[in-house]
Amino acid sequence: MNKETNYQVHVTPENAFIRVFQKASYMNCGPLRSFFHECVRAGRRNYVVDFQECSSMDSTFLGILVALAMQLRKVEDEGCLTLVNLTGRNLETVRNLGIHKIAEINSNELSPEDDLGELERSGEGESVSSETIYQAHKTLMDLNEKNARMFSDVVAFLEREKEHSA
Repeated sequence: MNKETNYQVHVTPENAFIRVFQKASYMNCGPLRSFFHECVRAGRRNYVVDFQECSSMDSTFLGILVALAMQLRKVEDEGCLTLVNLTGRNLETVRNLGIHKIAEINSNELSPEDDLGELERSGEGESVSSETIYQAHKTLMDLNEKNARMFSDVVAFLEREKEHSA
């Protein structure tokens, strides 16, 4: 695996399996966001995200996961987001933000080990735009009142930045 790779994937016509390595953050989740978008568009409805090798994750990454889970709930053949091998601080963060209420949490590893490949970078940079960071935090805020209070300052700051750059 390339040292810079933070995600490996395996896809079938209906499913996508993603393994997260090291830190999952706004600095490297651009390709993952694009991958999710393309998979949903292609009709994949079931996603398994494996955190066994993930040391930490930030709110932008988590907002992208929440957006996927919410999008899967809206499609006719409702899909499922399953998070596996969450432990320690990562599990605590998922529970504190209420993500466990819209995604399945499973301690069993469901990995197609031999079929994992590096997530291709789709020409865009690794990091995401301020608009994506803004949308990720708005999505987390929409999940529950606690998150709304927690991320209101971040969203307000990004809204001010957007106004100043317009």
